[in-house]
Amino acid sequence: MLDLSKSDRYRRIAVVGGRIMLFSSAGPSLEYPSTSSTCSSAVVNPATLVLSDVRRGSCANPRVFGRSVIPAISIDRSLPARGGGPSAVVRIAHVTSGARGFALGPIVMTFPALAYGPTQPSWVYGGGDLWLYDSVDHPDLLRISARTGAVLQRIEVPKIGTPLLAVNDDGLWIAPYGESSGPMYRIGTGATNAVAVFRFKGGGFAKWLVASGNSLWLDVQPRPVSESSTVWELRGRDAEPVWHKTAGKPIAAALEEETGPTGMVGDGANGLWTAVATGPTRQEVIRISPESGKLAVETTLATGYAPAAESPRLAGPQSWTAAAVGGSLFLLDPPVPASGGRDDELAGFSALYRITPGP
Repeated sequence: MLDLSKSDRYRRIAVVGGRIMLFSSAGPSLEYPSTSSTCSSAVVNPATLVLSDVRRGSCANPRVFGRSVIPAISIDRSLPARGGGPSAVVRIAHVTSGARGFALGPIVMTFPALAYGPTQPSWVYGGGDLWLYDSVDHPDLLRISARTGAVLQRIEVPKIGTPLLAVNDDGLWIAPYGESSGPMYRIGTGATNAVAVFRFKGGGFAKWLVASGNSLWLDVQPRPVSESSTVWELRGRDAEPVWHKTAGKPIAAALEEETGPTGMVGDGANGLWTAVATGPTRQEVIRISPESGKLAVETTLATGYAPAAESPRLAGPQSWTAAAVGGSLFLLDPPVPASGGRDDELAGFSALYRITPGP
């Protein structure tokens, strides 16, 4: 475990180019890089957890995120949004050799700034591409070169209000989450349309979605919502079922009530990982075998969360974030509430854990 209480209060972890990286921001949203905010990053040594290559700069600078290309969002008050108020505009930032280190491309997408939460676009990297999806104004999917930032393809796709995105060797997968409904779609590289490949019975939806190689794993929740859901492995372009197992009450409850759509991380090589609260200050770290669906509790953490009276929505482990690499899980937890902010605002996480499966 690495104590982060005196660090930059990192708020997110990801594997970028084979390196484990931590990210934080001085702006309101790290997930949606803003041209007016400052972000920082650090590289994690997977063996020692020592941080190196600490960088700070504009949240629109791809170098801070260890990438060549990122979407960058800003508010354009001269561009009115449908329904009133200004628009938020998305440009693709790409690295350059100039003194600034990056440049912003033309506007590729807009959405209403005043309804930021429910209208924000979604994106995911994979296969040398950045996939950018707008599901609100006019369902629109962009395939962008993750090296140059050039828009390679624009595809009109079915509307999914709250989408989950994942990429594997067979292309991009889009599944409905939460209040959304409809089938899961696949868009192959170079395809001109989305193909429905998996239908959720009874108007159900996916709780989480993980993809790698030619496999896809998801937790299918029926409607009405219950504590019973089913984890599936699907394989190939047509999403053929390989195995499915009941998720079980502890995982189903944790993923529904605590972690949300990012509550499962991993891939076929490193396993599928989640963290489940078993008490006010205890948390089980669980690994699911991607080959069989077998569940194993790898460890139990004694985490010190903020008292509920001080921060009601951060009193439990609903906000953890993690990445899996080299067969281990790297987990940021527990959350630290922002001083003087709302009770659900994060300042970052206070510890980084490495959990490695036993023999």
